[in-house]
Amino acid sequence: MQESVNIARALMADSLGFHIIFAMLGVGLPLIILLIEHLGLRRKDPLILEYARRLSMAAIILVIAGVASGTVISLQMSLVWGNLIHFGGSVMGLAFGWEGYAFMIESVFLAFYVSTWGKVKGWKHWWLGVPVALGALGSALSITLGNAWMQDPGKLAIVGGKVVSANPVGALMTKTALFMTTHSVVGYYLATILCMLGVYAFYYWRHQPTGRDQQAIRTIMLRLAVVSLVFSLLAGVIGHLQTQYLSQSEPRKFAVLETVQTTTKNAPYIVGGHWTADGKVEGGVKIPNLLSILAGNSPDVKVQGLDNFVKKDWPMLFINLLFEAKMLLVGAIVAIPLAFVVLHNKRFKERLGGLRYRKPALLALMLTGPLAIVVVELGWMVAEFGRQPFAVNGYLRTADAFSANQAVMQWGYLFSLSYVVLFAATGTALWLLFKRQGKVQSGKNLL
Repeated sequence: MQESVNIARALMADSLGFHIIFAMLGVGLPLIILLIEHLGLRRKDPLILEYARRLSMAAIILVIAGVASGTVISLQMSLVWGNLIHFGGSVMGLAFGWEGYAFMIESVFLAFYVSTWGKVKGWKHWWLGVPVALGALGSALSITLGNAWMQDPGKLAIVGGKVVSANPVGALMTKTALFMTTHSVVGYYLATILCMLGVYAFYYWRHQPTGRDQQAIRTIMLRLAVVSLVFSLLAGVIGHLQTQYLSQSEPRKFAVLETVQTTTKNAPYIVGGHWTADGKVEGGVKIPNLLSILAGNSPDVKVQGLDNFVKKDWPMLFINLLFEAKMLLVGAIVAIPLAFVVLHNKRFKERLGGLRYRKPALLALMLTGPLAIVVVELGWMVAEFGRQPFAVNGYLRTADAFSANQAVMQWGYLFSLSYVVLFAATGTALWLLFKRQGKVQSGKNLL
C-alpha cells in the first residue's frame, strides 16, 4: 500500500511539474501581448504590432497544451486521489468550477482577438485582448485558491468523512489564499516576461536585425526588462509578507523551511544550514536575531521550532535546501535584467557602446527564462512538500487521500509519458510557428 502511495505521489509531482510550465505561460503571455500591442499602438509602429500578433498565435498553442495537461491532472485526481475529492469536494469543487468559467472567457475572447488582427484595428482590438488576460488570471486564481485551502483549511466541520461548510466561499477566501494567489500570479507574470525577453534575445542574436526591425526589438526588450523589475519588486514584497504569515498559519512548515530546531526568541537566520534525519540543524552561518525580526519585526518575537511537532507530522526536511536554491536563483534573474536596463543609461551607453546587445549579454538574457521557470518549480515544490504528510493540512493525510487504486503500479507511468509527449509536441509546434514566419517584414496592415 505505501509503495502505491509513493508512486502516486511521484506521478502527481511529475504531472504538476510539467503542467505548471504550460499554466505559467498561459497566464503570463496574454499580459505580455497586451503590453507589446500597447507599445506598438502608442508608438504607431506596425513592426511592434506584428510581434504582438505572432505571440498571440503562440498563445493558442499554449492554451491547447494547458487544457490537455489539465485534463490529465483531472483524471489523476478522480482515479488516484478520489478520497481527497470525497473529503473536500464541497469547498475545492467551487474553486474548480470558477476555473472553468474563467477558461471559457479566456478561450472565447482569444479566438476573437487572434482572428481580428488587421480587421479590427487600433485600441478596439487591444480591448478585445483584455478579457483574455483577465480570463487567464481568473484561471490561475481559482486553482490556487483550491490549493491554498489545502495548505491552510482553518477549522473544519466533518460529517461522514466529508467537509461540511455553510460558507464555502469564505472557506476559500483566507489570508493564506490572498498571499498564495498574489505571489503565484506575480511569479508567473515575472517568469513569462523573462522567458519572452530571452526569446527576443535569441532572435536578436540569430537574425541580427537592422534598421526599423532592430529598433522595434530593442524597444520591446527594454520594455520587458523594465516591467520584469517591477514584478520582481512586487514578488519580493508579497513573498516577505507571505513568509511572515507562514510563521503563524503553518509554523510546522516555517520551522523546517527556516531551520528552526527549537522554539526560541531572538532566533537567528541560518544561511546554508541543513537538517539531519533526526531533526538536528547542522552547518550554516548564523545571523543573530534576524529570523525573529523577519518573522515579526522584532528580535523578541518567539519562533516555533521543529521540536514542537511529533516526528510523524514533520514535513520533508529538504525543503530548506530547495528554498535556499530558489533564493539564489532569484538573485540571478533580478540582477541580469537590472544590468541590462542600467546599461541603457546614457552615461553607460557612451562609455560601453553596444555592450548590452553583444553575445555575452544576450546569452545572459536567454538564461533568465529557464532560471525563472526553475524558480517557479522550486516555489511550488517548497509549498507542496512542506504540506506533507497531509493532503489537507492537519486533517487528511496523503496516504488516506489515495484511492487505493493498485493500477497505478502497472499503468501510472502513462500519465508521465503523456506529459513528455505533450511537452515535445508543444515545443515543436512553437518552433515551427516561428521558423515558418521567419523575420518580421512590415506588419503595415495591422496599424
